[in-house]
Amino acid sequence: MTTRDEIELTEPTRAALSRSSSFASLDDKFSSRPSSLAPLPDLPSTPPPDTRSFGRRDSLAPHGGAEAEETGRRLRRLSMDEGEQGAAELPPVDKGKGAWGFAMAGFVLETFIWGFSYTFSTILIYLQSHEPWSSSSLAALSGIGTILLALMFMLPIACITLFRRYPEYVKFMLWGSAAVNCLSMLAASWASKVWQLILLQGVLCGVSGAILYAPVLLWLNGWFLERRGLASGLVFSGTGFGGLVFPFVISGLLDNYGFPTMCRAWAAITAGVYALALVFLKPRIPLTKPRGPRTPWLTIHDFRFVREPVVLAMTATTFISSLGYMPVSLYLPVYTTSLASPGKATILVSMFNLAGSIGSSLTGYATDYSLTVSVAVMGLAGAVLALTAWGLASSLGAVFAFAMLFGMFSQICSCWGAAARDAAGANPHLSTMIFCVFGIFRGIASIVGPYISTSLYEEHLSDESSTYGRFGFRKVIVFVGCMSFLSAFGGPGLKWAKHVTQRRKEGMKG
Repeated sequence: MTTRDEIELTEPTRAALSRSSSFASLDDKFSSRPSSLAPLPDLPSTPPPDTRSFGRRDSLAPHGGAEAEETGRRLRRLSMDEGEQGAAELPPVDKGKGAWGFAMAGFVLETFIWGFSYTFSTILIYLQSHEPWSSSSLAALSGIGTILLALMFMLPIACITLFRRYPEYVKFMLWGSAAVNCLSMLAASWASKVWQLILLQGVLCGVSGAILYAPVLLWLNGWFLERRGLASGLVFSGTGFGGLVFPFVISGLLDNYGFPTMCRAWAAITAGVYALALVFLKPRIPLTKPRGPRTPWLTIHDFRFVREPVVLAMTATTFISSLGYMPVSLYLPVYTTSLASPGKATILVSMFNLAGSIGSSLTGYATDYSLTVSVAVMGLAGAVLALTAWGLASSLGAVFAFAMLFGMFSQICSCWGAAARDAAGANPHLSTMIFCVFGIFRGIASIVGPYISTSLYEEHLSDESSTYGRFGFRKVIVFVGCMSFLSAFGGPGLKWAKHVTQRRKEGMKG
């Protein structure tokens, strides 16, 4: 059998091979190959005509005619000979304690990281009515939750890039982030000013939460192939589960023991939960330090994929839709307290999150049939609901009905998978990067949307029960309705984008 010593590699080839090793945990294509090769892909015998095309890796064969062909043949033989021997050393795909342990760890992290962030409106209601926070403005207090969400949406793409470049430090970064997350929540129990909560619960919890969650996106494709849909559904259902249960848990702690004790109890709970989850959160192919130069910071040709029409259309749609969604998720409980007790607002938060979980599943199912129709229907439904059901709501029942329906028809994130599939094709790593780009603009909107709506909120009319847009929320309701209506144009926009992409492909074939 051919050995490594028999292959004489040029310096460019060594560098290219070291870069290719970082894709070991990302690409299902190489999931059955041994970690000792880290892995070696099949190489073309001649360099491709355009190594910078969309979604394609750099050619690993050095430029050099006969030398390139001979190197390619030897590397292919080496990969096939040692691949069959090393495949048995890896845990199986789609089954076994490794795969399902990873899925359960992802579910737990999804539940506690995202479930808590979508429950922050419960904490906001408490802070508004208790000293020393009640003297602060609504914009300042809402900044804690908006910054937390924004960082968790925006940072995964940077975390994934960091993990790919320094794989040997990933475990250290995960355990360190878990410690920071728990300690920052513990320190928040002694906070007495809003900026301290913004720093501790917003910035530090947001950054550490993004680092903890990034491996779920990064390694899921490596563990599951045939059952990837089932595993993804299990993992991502954690947000709905946490959003349903945690409002009652956190509200109970706040009402019975106060804010400091709630923070300390949550820090203790998450310390145990994160420690258990990180034991099972591991890639299928072991992480090792790359031999030779590390992976470049910017891969996939400097993110040229962001210029793809489908990516541009879904990015714009995500941003506009999120501008309308975030004010509802954050301020609708505040609106509810003008009609009923804070306990009813807690139930509203839970029902809103439950409806979002159901709507997410239905939206994802619908996008398999038509992404463009799904986006258009969601936008139009959101606009009609906001401008009528919320604007005219005069009873608690009407507000609950609006919350349930709007929560179901506003799950734009469930369209990301279909859009990434249309843009990236069968490249799982590229699909993950596109998914993260959508998240960045969702994160930006989670900051911009609430601050715009806060400026539109007329606090001096908070006691007024007018016929439309009660309690000072009239302009906020109109803003939400307009953003939802504009997002409906994302449907025709995506149809146009896919048409342009198809014509481009046909032109390349011609």
